[in-house]
Amino acid sequence: MNVVDKYLLETSSYTALDVMLADVAVRVQLTPTDYTLAEDRYKAINEWIEREGSPLHGRVELFCPQGGFMIGATVARHSTDSEFDIDVMAQITWPLNIDPELALATTHAAIKGERGSRYYDKCDRKTRCSTVQYVGMHLDVTTAVLCPGREERTSYIFHSKEADRRRLLANPFGFAKWFIGLTPVEENFGKFFESRSLDFNRVLLETLAKTDSEPVPKQAPVYRKSRAVIALQLIKRWRNLAYDRRHANLRLPPSVLLAYYVAMNANQTRTLANELIHQVECLILALEDAERLNTTIRVENPACREDVLTDRWPDRNDQRMFLKELREFLAKLYVLREGRPLAEMQRILEELFGEKPAREAVRKFSGQHVDDNDSGKSVHVLSTGSIPALGSTAVPAKARATPKSSPWGD
Repeated sequence: MNVVDKYLLETSSYTALDVMLADVAVRVQLTPTDYTLAEDRYKAINEWIEREGSPLHGRVELFCPQGGFMIGATVARHSTDSEFDIDVMAQITWPLNIDPELALATTHAAIKGERGSRYYDKCDRKTRCSTVQYVGMHLDVTTAVLCPGREERTSYIFHSKEADRRRLLANPFGFAKWFIGLTPVEENFGKFFESRSLDFNRVLLETLAKTDSEPVPKQAPVYRKSRAVIALQLIKRWRNLAYDRRHANLRLPPSVLLAYYVAMNANQTRTLANELIHQVECLILALEDAERLNTTIRVENPACREDVLTDRWPDRNDQRMFLKELREFLAKLYVLREGRPLAEMQRILEELFGEKPAREAVRKFSGQHVDDNDSGKSVHVLSTGSIPALGSTAVPAKARATPKSSPWGD
């Protein structure tokens, strides 16, 4: 069997839910424009803190991305008043015993600059980093000092809040390397997801090109990703919406914690829907184990055991609330996997991942598999049976004809 046959064999077995989840995920990626803006702003901050006259001039050894941007798991903002974030680390030539407040204050001064300079009114000092605010995104700069004799890029980062001043060992580079090693792209799914992403981006870029809003990048970023990474992005998207709607006063469960468990439990399923459900089940089991022991979950960075990824989250209340939300999330995913009328599937997808990406994903699925003008019928999904091979316009095998209606089942 040749490569094309294997690809068609695998993708033709994807269920309606697999396809719609993939198309939701496509729509929660950074747009090509946002991706390019993030890269440009990352480079601009690097050049800015190294400028002549900066307190860090000649001291920046390394300026590198970390977090979701490094592992390809950043998600777009979910509303006009929300933001996506980019995390970067600035490795500075300083003695290991530098005072944490001095380290953080100096980096902040380098970014803020003089009154009237480009970042002066955009820069906020935090406990462990400095944040540069833009419209629709923010960039967090963490100060680090390399710790010699340890695994590659293990560094001290700094915490300073009033009298609480600490140096903390961390290795986000090592974590990203570990994560990527455990979540390799499966060739056929990677091609499938990339093709749907580029399809969507072509339409998006054509739309942007007709307006005078923001510059259109020449080339869209590549989206060849593993099922595990897509599942992580869908979980992050769900978390952002759930907490924004119901728990705006609580600290978000950290993305690095979600990434840790996704990597630990990757490569055990064959479809995107099952991967997402499997990953949520594993998160629930981990939190339930902590609850049974009357403690909070604790996770260490595999690349640096002193780097405790849960050092600021959770307390017991946070943990129980997240567990409750995860259980409700899982129950809805089970309903989707069992199969429901398309209108009901859309309603659940909108609740979990947002109205716009869910609606567009269902619209695309309806357009691919239903020709209302010719047949006068629409798809009514009874179960998660397989869909036709890519490019086919046939109606899914496990669907039945219903009276003609709009794509939303109205």
